[in-house]
Amino acid sequence: MKLLAIDTSSIYLSLAVMKDGKVINRMHKKAVMAHSRLLVPMIDRILKESGMKAGDIDCFAISAGPGSFTGLRIGVTVVKGMAYSLKKKIVVVPTLDVIANNAKKIIGIICPVLDARKNKVYACLYRSDGKNIQRISPYMLLPLDELKKKTAIYDKIYFLGDVIGDVKWHPKADVVARLGFENFKAKKFVKAEDLEPMYLYSKECDITGK
Repeated sequence: MKLLAIDTSSIYLSLAVMKDGKVINRMHKKAVMAHSRLLVPMIDRILKESGMKAGDIDCFAISAGPGSFTGLRIGVTVVKGMAYSLKKKIVVVPTLDVIANNAKKIIGIICPVLDARKNKVYACLYRSDGKNIQRISPYMLLPLDELKKKTAIYDKIYFLGDVIGDVKWHPKADVVARLGFENFKAKKFVKAEDLEPMYLYSKECDITGK
């Protein structure tokens, strides 16, 4: 099974190719305001370097958000087009899950926090035993002060993101590939025509937005 993983949710453009459950190639490039220009050429390059053509890919794994609205739209549009035209499978991975895996070796509570603008943040809570990560909260859209109140009950918590915490938060496509492969095995597919970015509007979260 061959899988192409894509993340366009941040200022980085990240790609990875997986073959039979192992990542065999990856690219991670800073691409501020350049995702639309770089994504397709980088896909072509990573496939050629991996000895593959687009038609060889069995499944596309996309980091669907939350994140940069423009970046997410670009990534989703390209995946929709390629998967539809090639009649291939799609699996979706929430970006907060991908980011949390940057701290997978941490034992305790992990909280990715991303700027959602309008004085709000995207966040989610995870518990890690140093090997496995389990999500323990909904995906949240809320004011930063409210998040601090929610997390005050924990003695130790590891934040990472562009608002607070570790600066090494950027999602990476090799993680998207690994998480996407689990969804592939579980047959959690999304049809190309149904694929949409995960924006996390207030109505989708556990708070009311005003």
